[in-house]
Amino acid sequence: MSGYRYQWSLFVDWCAAADVEALPASPITLAQFLDENPAGDAVQLRRVSAINRAHLDAGQPAPGGVTSIRIALDSARSERTIRRAEQDQMMIAAGLPTSGSTAALFGRRDAVLLMLAGAGLSHKAIAKVDRTEITTDGDAVWIGSRHRIRIAPNDSTGFEPVTIWDRWHPVLQFSERYPSTTLLAEHLQRNTFPDMTGLPLRSGPVAVPIDRWGHLPLPVTAMTAAEVGAVIARHRTGASPLHTPRRLLARPTDGGTDRRDPIVPEPVPLELDSGYYRSGVEARRRAHTALADVPDMVDDVEDRIEQLLQRTLQLLDPSTNGDST
Repeated sequence: MSGYRYQWSLFVDWCAAADVEALPASPITLAQFLDENPAGDAVQLRRVSAINRAHLDAGQPAPGGVTSIRIALDSARSERTIRRAEQDQMMIAAGLPTSGSTAALFGRRDAVLLMLAGAGLSHKAIAKVDRTEITTDGDAVWIGSRHRIRIAPNDSTGFEPVTIWDRWHPVLQFSERYPSTTLLAEHLQRNTFPDMTGLPLRSGPVAVPIDRWGHLPLPVTAMTAAEVGAVIARHRTGASPLHTPRRLLARPTDGGTDRRDPIVPEPVPLELDSGYYRSGVEARRRAHTALADVPDMVDDVEDRIEQLLQRTLQLLDPSTNGDST
């Protein structure tokens, strides 16, 4: 290491000034160091060799290897793709109908499904999320238990996770205590629900199936992972989600003669007209417009990181072209 003492000291001093760790250092840190300390290729390669040697001597992976840089570059590109898909889903969720029609029932639920998917939960995980695991913390939503995910608002895009959750949670509470499709539809039309904040929080799935009439199952059952995935996929492609009826279970009787049939409220047919489809398409269009027009600092940072990694890779492997992945 004696032959690299100057180069290593330069890197350590730069890391201290930049408030980043020198050992172990990430490929991104190495790329930023080379960018902020310009020199000829021979000098830069010697610096990379010094940093790699210090790491290997300490039993750490070398951040300046061609493979390490390639992995970091691929990871940066992959993370960007995932983040943009998540933003897309969040924006679609914010634009779905929430009141004025029975379609708002689907809009409220689907917005939560999209929000959870945008936060990184798999379809299987969404199907298993319990309402007791979701709480609000100021203007953010917290998913506890094994997930431990915080969903923050986005002022630039107008995404408000607490609002999305607060629209669906009362529906779950109300339908559980007052299992009447007619009453539920009336409250959706008025966009008002009774205050249920003082009621005990009951366990139950967040992803609940809804049939073509707007019925929620009683007792409450969860959607399957496949059903969750189908809803999310159709929203992301701009197609109107399909809502199929669920089979009604006949209640057994004890053969008594002096027993009246229960009074069942007349079902309110759900008219999923073109308005629901149009709302989804418009929400998706707004998502693309907002994400394209907002000067997102995260995009700028990611662009810069990708450029630095690509430049470092070309320094280490001159045969690499600009399109390498």
